[in-house]
Amino acid sequence: MINRDVLRIIIAKGSGDGNLKKISKYIANEPSCILSDVCNDIALMCSLGINQDIAKNIYDSRENALFLEEQLYQNHVEMCWIGDECFPVGLKKLNVGNIPAVLFYQGNYALLQNKCVGFTGSRKVSDSGIRIADSSARQLSTDGISVVSGYAKGVDLTAHKAALQAGGSTIFVIVEGILKNRIKREVKELLSDDNHLFISQFLPNLTWSASNAMKRNNTIVGVSDAMILIEAGMDGGTFNAGEQSIKNKKPLFVVEYGVSKPTAEGNKFFLQHGGMPLRGDKNGNPILKRVYSSLQDNKIKENYEQLSLNLS
Repeated sequence: MINRDVLRIIIAKGSGDGNLKKISKYIANEPSCILSDVCNDIALMCSLGINQDIAKNIYDSRENALFLEEQLYQNHVEMCWIGDECFPVGLKKLNVGNIPAVLFYQGNYALLQNKCVGFTGSRKVSDSGIRIADSSARQLSTDGISVVSGYAKGVDLTAHKAALQAGGSTIFVIVEGILKNRIKREVKELLSDDNHLFISQFLPNLTWSASNAMKRNNTIVGVSDAMILIEAGMDGGTFNAGEQSIKNKKPLFVVEYGVSKPTAEGNKFFLQHGGMPLRGDKNGNPILKRVYSSLQDNKIKENYEQLSLNLS
């Protein structure tokens, strides 16, 4: 359901996620107060630490929020914000600064209730990396586990496509606003009403940016019960996703290649800093036994809770 008052807060000039979190925290401690009460009271917003000019912008943003609400409805977009019961528990467990305040989505939101495994890897992944991502996603999907990844070529689209072809489900975590999203040809014919979900934490009309791609990585980690890293360099988005997995105490499985690959230098780093090796059988098919165990066994998760790594 679209919450117009949430829209008022996040679209107001100078406002955004931070102010929505402040207001959400206040409402949680004041059960008799609702969101519209806050948005219509400039003095109250100021008492919560919101700049007076920004508070006035929130107060004045009703018409713009109404216009955006209509756009979202016309495009079959729904939303869930941090004050809703439907907000993913995994996101609330992220380091505080990494928690998005709102999710806009299209598709089957119930998929977030499934066991989910996130995939991360380079756009320029090797052929063997593509095979591993494809096989892993198919295996997981066959067992009813949803795949989670970004929406770039390479590992992301390989994992999504394999999951859908195997009759499973997949969650696309996109970098741009949900109203900027376009269905890519690689998956277009495979999508049904129930087998996919697009989610975005950004303003609905926002275009792609590199900084938001890094923020998006945290959301992939947050909605996933475990992460699989296919190939990472020593910097960039995939390396960041590996970092965030460990910093947020999420089980991280890293493909361990028998022969060194220039596209997988980061794999060695993560295998030395808390990542668990993902190996293949004699035919090169990935063995996911430990991944499955991490979804059921709290022991692995407890080990991650105890990790204290310096990744700077």
